[in-house]
Amino acid sequence: MIETQFYKIIPYSNLLHIETFFSWDETIVRRILADVAETVQKLYHGKQWGILSDRVGWELNTPGAEKLFSQIAANALNETLTHIAIVIGKSEVKKWQLKTMTQRYHNYETNFFETTDEAEQWLASYGYRKIRDNSFAQ
Repeated sequence: MIETQFYKIIPYSNLLHIETFFSWDETIVRRILADVAETVQKLYHGKQWGILSDRVGWELNTPGAEKLFSQIAANALNETLTHIAIVIGKSEVKKWQLKTMTQRYHNYETNFFETTDEAEQWLASYGYRKIRDNSFAQ
C-alpha cells in the first residue's frame, strides 16, 4: 500500500483500489501516476486488471494538472487494464472533469458510480474483487 495525504493506493490480486483526496496540481499528478505505474509494473505485468477509483474526497485538478494527467495516463496505464470504476458521489462537475481526462483512452471501459458498493458490484461482474494475493507486500 502507498499512502500520502493526497491519495492511497491499495493493490489486490487483480484490482487496484485508489482513494483520492483534496485538489491536485501537476506535482501530485506526476507522483500518483508514477506510483501507479510502478505498482502496475510489479504486480499486474502480463495479466488483466481493473481499477476502483474512489474520487469522493477529491476536489478536482488545476487546469495544468488536468492536461498533464491526460497526457501521462495513457503511458502509465498498461494495455492489460480492462475496466475502471470511478466513484464520484453525486458531483456532476467531477464527472465532467474525469470524462474529459479519460475520454481519449479506448483500450479499457470506464464507468461512473455514486457509491463504492455500486462500483464494486460492476467490477465483480467482470471478475475484479478485493482479494489479497499472498505475494503482495502488506
